Amino acid sequence: MDNRFSLILFLIIVTAASIFWGRINRIGYSKFITSIVQFSMKYSRMNSELIRSYLVWSIYMLVGMVAPVVLLVAYRVNLWRYLTLDARYFVLIPIAFIGQNSLTGLMMQLLIVLRPTLNVFMELTTIPWVSYTLIMPGPMRVISPLGAAILEELFFRGTVFLVLINRFPQTGSYWPIVVCTVLFVVQQVLQTDTVGQGLILLIGSTSISVVGCIVTLYTGSFLPTLLCHAAYAFVYLKLGTSKHWRSLGSIPAMPISNPKVQRSKASSAYPGF
Repeated sequence: MDNRFSLILFLIIVTAASIFWGRINRIGYSKFITSIVQFSMKYSRMNSELIRSYLVWSIYMLVGMVAPVVLLVAYRVNLWRYLTLDARYFVLIPIAFIGQNSLTGLMMQLLIVLRPTLNVFMELTTIPWVSYTLIMPGPMRVISPLGAAILEELFFRGTVFLVLINRFPQTGSYWPIVVCTVLFVVQQVLQTDTVGQGLILLIGSTSISVVGCIVTLYTGSFLPTLLCHAAYAFVYLKLGTSKHWRSLGSIPAMPISNPKVQRSKASSAYPGF
């Protein structure tokens, strides 16, 4: 009974944390953030929207660092032992990455069949965190999504999944995959503004989580899913914003070098792939 209560408590905690984390990008235009932006403008030449995006991204990253550490310590799970990878499993890293992309491609094809009018690449580039990533300087357009991807892996596969596997063995192997995936999908979809955006992130996060959990379970290492998610985020950000795909998808070029440009629903934008 005590173990069952502990499991329920853990699920409540990680569910609340996932929802809270997914909603952090909504504080961008709160009075608190706005006051900090106004104060910073006195000492900075940066555009207010760029300062705002940095602030919310920093808060997003901070939560992503603190929550896993607290949970891993509380439930006595040693993540370090999962950061090593037996040499025989190295080949699984590219295979897992291919698997994530193949599953994404399959589900995207089904989505396009069901919603033939959906402009996938327009929806992709107008996902709030993507839009605000694009107004950042060149290096930050890489650091921002990669940093978010790493911390998301740390929380979902590195904490939620590993705590369930280690501290609650009665859940078996499959339920931890389901729980981890559902929470990751919820956290991602909460960051979107439209149905199309939500469906795209639902597909991507499901692919990342299912394949990542299976590979972690098989190899006993957290490293493959960490590397695959980072690569996935980088590739899809580049793909969705390339001139080639913009032309195919009738996506207007985004003025990524001009932070002063306002985008739709800016108050709900910020990081988190």
